[in-house]
Amino acid sequence: MSRFPLPPAEAAPSRVANRDDGTALSDAERAVLDAVRDLTYGQVEVVVHSSRIVQITRSQKLRLGD
Repeated sequence: MSRFPLPPAEAAPSRVANRDDGTALSDAERAVLDAVRDLTYGQVEVVVHSSRIVQITRSQKLRLGD
């Protein structure tokens, strides 16, 4: 398992992701999406305390061919 650090503001992608209501995603929300987007097989665990994302853990499986 690896812990997914929150990206620094200057490393944010040039495209701006928005919620359905038009507001921009926070760095923590963007980090969750990046963790899921970069995963082929595995799971992403998000820990929330007081309605805030405090930890993202990504577990990745490596599938080997025969």
